[in-house]
Amino acid sequence: MLETKTAYSPKEVEEKWTKTWFSNDVYNLEVHADRPCFSIALPPPNITGNLHMGHALNGTLQDILIRWHRMQGYNVLWQPGTDHAGIATQMVVERKLKKEGLNRHKLGREKFLEHVWEWRDQYGNQIYEQYKSLGVAFTWNRAAFTMDETYVRAIKRAFVTLFNEGYIYRGNRVTNWCPRCQTSLSDLEVEHKDTKGHLYHIKYLLKDGSGELVVATTRPESMFGDVAVAVHPDDSRYKNYIGKEVLLPLTKRPIPVIADQYVDREFGTGALKITPAHDANDWEVGQRHNLEQPTVIDAHGKLMACDFVPKNLHGIERFEARKTIVSELEETGLLVEAKDYDHGVAICERCHEVLEPRLSDQWYLKMKELAEPAIKVVEEDRVVFIPDRYAATYLDWMKNIRDWCISRQLWWGHRIPIWTCADCNHQGAFEEDPAKCPQCGSVKFIQDEDVLDTWFSSALWPFATLGWPEKTGEMSVFYPTTVLSTAREIINLWVARMIFMSLKFLGTIPFKHVLIHPVVQTPDGKRMSKSKGNAIDPLDMIAKYGADANRFFFASGGVKGDQDVRFREDRVEEYRRFANKLWNAGRFTLTQLEGYKLDFAKPQNLTLADRWILDRYQHMLKAVHEGLRDYDFAEVSRQIYDFTWDYFCDWYLEIAKIQLANEETKQQTQWVLHAIFEGLMRAMHPIMPFITEELWSKIPKSAFLSDLDSIMFAPYPRPDEQYFDAEADEKMQLLMRTIRSIRNIRQTYNVPASAEAEVLISSSNDELKSFKDGQDYIKRLARVNPLTIDKEVKAPAQAASEVIGTTKIFVPLGNLIDMEKAKEKLTLRQDSLTKELAKVKVVIDNPDFKARAPKEKVETIEAQVKDLETQLQSVAAQLKVLET
Repeated sequence: MLETKTAYSPKEVEEKWTKTWFSNDVYNLEVHADRPCFSIALPPPNITGNLHMGHALNGTLQDILIRWHRMQGYNVLWQPGTDHAGIATQMVVERKLKKEGLNRHKLGREKFLEHVWEWRDQYGNQIYEQYKSLGVAFTWNRAAFTMDETYVRAIKRAFVTLFNEGYIYRGNRVTNWCPRCQTSLSDLEVEHKDTKGHLYHIKYLLKDGSGELVVATTRPESMFGDVAVAVHPDDSRYKNYIGKEVLLPLTKRPIPVIADQYVDREFGTGALKITPAHDANDWEVGQRHNLEQPTVIDAHGKLMACDFVPKNLHGIERFEARKTIVSELEETGLLVEAKDYDHGVAICERCHEVLEPRLSDQWYLKMKELAEPAIKVVEEDRVVFIPDRYAATYLDWMKNIRDWCISRQLWWGHRIPIWTCADCNHQGAFEEDPAKCPQCGSVKFIQDEDVLDTWFSSALWPFATLGWPEKTGEMSVFYPTTVLSTAREIINLWVARMIFMSLKFLGTIPFKHVLIHPVVQTPDGKRMSKSKGNAIDPLDMIAKYGADANRFFFASGGVKGDQDVRFREDRVEEYRRFANKLWNAGRFTLTQLEGYKLDFAKPQNLTLADRWILDRYQHMLKAVHEGLRDYDFAEVSRQIYDFTWDYFCDWYLEIAKIQLANEETKQQTQWVLHAIFEGLMRAMHPIMPFITEELWSKIPKSAFLSDLDSIMFAPYPRPDEQYFDAEADEKMQLLMRTIRSIRNIRQTYNVPASAEAEVLISSSNDELKSFKDGQDYIKRLARVNPLTIDKEVKAPAQAASEVIGTTKIFVPLGNLIDMEKAKEKLTLRQDSLTKELAKVKVVIDNPDFKARAPKEKVETIEAQVKDLETQLQSVAAQLKVLET
């Protein structure tokens, strides 16, 4: 039996079972050859990260699937781990060093990396402790890290293979360069920030003095790298300019006017400056026209000290230089105008610095050949996206994919395993660090300074964590994994790359289903952000309401509907009340089962209510199985909530109290209570592991179940066809509707709760037996006495009535309430509502209000009008009954 606490204490129960589960090693991997397998690789959180709403939601959904499959007898593996997070971690450590008066360049590479490892050892695993508070069932003893020795070996094998097969090459191209982080970034690591800027219209004078071209740009500071002005070949305004030369403003360097289809005739003036070293599209134009590529802005975002840049601007920060350039253009009469212009500016997703497109030497991975099979497996549904609309996001990216820039100018990460000989220029990739050049024997064999893009190592996650390139037992059992659950914003960053890497190195898909979970937004529908101060900490919510209530909220959001879920604390509080309701139901049930001897044979004389609740229970189990199979977590949550609260707690437990007081029905009622409550704990366990473990541990169980270390190893309940009973459901629904109708009448006319009401029911022959069989339920649950049930009943005077199909229900009010006082109160309320409605209508009927007020305000007032009208109709109906 449970302690006598009437309120559920989540903190106490969660601490108890977290400790117990880890003490009993319930999470360790066990593989049985005769069982099916189910596996998930956790999207590895960064070691810099704390548990946020996205982690909590995704962790809950994955945990539900893991627990459900384990309870169905599967071998399960939930592979946890963390990512070294190159840029993010390096930034955190550099900030720490700055406070100490140090920087990485003073320390040098090796010393700096020692500081990073020290930081990682101190803080890198704190997110694991936070995950524990959520109750997740990771295979904890297999936690991986992308800098583990075995993982590094996998990365080197993959890289060297790709290099030797010609997929990896050195390229000089325009990349997204972060002057703060001092590294290149892929397009997928770039955010775009809406910015109020200017579109500058600048005169480029023709060299022959015959006129001018006006060029529009948002970045005048890059113009010293201009090598041409491009116009569209079909633009009639500029046909006569093609082939001529113009003078670059402020330097008077001559550059050609060229024709190219890339130019948008509608943008600006239709004449475009071409700066190949500082714009990726201009670089493409430059390649087509064999143009020079002078770099004029350095890695720190300053104008370079070179012949292309005026001396007074050497070493000036780019945005300061912009001000000077605009001023000089105005003074020389070359600035036509500076229009206000809203546009998206590329910023670093980590430090939010404005990026500088910049020509640099980087390592690239050829993508065309790798992408083709990865496109095919999705088109053939070998990899299925849920919801399926995200397959289009994936395919659109893959069909238009560019070569991947895989090098980063960082120190923390996987150093690129390429060595170059200083004597003979031989270059090669190696899995083991070479001592000398294999070509000439020189010891001046130098490793590349760059590290790999973090997403390169993450792309190997599903199979590198299972021991690849070794042929491990885990790999043979659990690969391909079953499900990947992740966020939509990394479909291209991560999901796509895992697919093509797996196909390349293992010849198979990495997972069968890609589950795209919702984004948790603020209550007003905005994206949560720590920098904006609107992020809600899930750990605070867990401390306040308990892990199970939060997990139920996350599950109730589902994945199949709207992909944006607004966090609502009132909903979490509602599920906290649900947990308390379940707790009290458990207290009642366990009290009634004291001394109960288990009997697994179905009782012979089940009552209508017994048959009905068993039928509802089977329907719930059937729907839950279907929902979990189809990843419809919202439906699963709804089914469990409705059955538990509405059917079991609000109806059956109240009826059980009647039946338990009768010796003839006591034992069978105990049997039903036990069968359903014990099974319900198992059914609810994947969503609410803590409270179900606590309650289940107190329930009388068979010897087999009693020997289990945890409910998580108990079999998941399945629907049993012998208990489906449509007839019982139909009859019980009629009784429940009748009881609700009587309760509604009592509430409408303010009948005192303690008063027993006389009720007369008139119904057809078909339903009379149901009413007579259930008359004890009606009397007890609606406080009725006397109760008359017959085929024909004369309507009493001053009686409230309701109709349910062919059934009429009458409740005489004369002996229950003071009729005159009731009429007086209703008349006063009618007057009050009429006045209030008139005031509100003045507002809503005003055309100016509807035209100017926010849409939400108008909708609120309209809803208020509707509610007042409904209340008035109800009052009028009540008065009519009292006056009849």
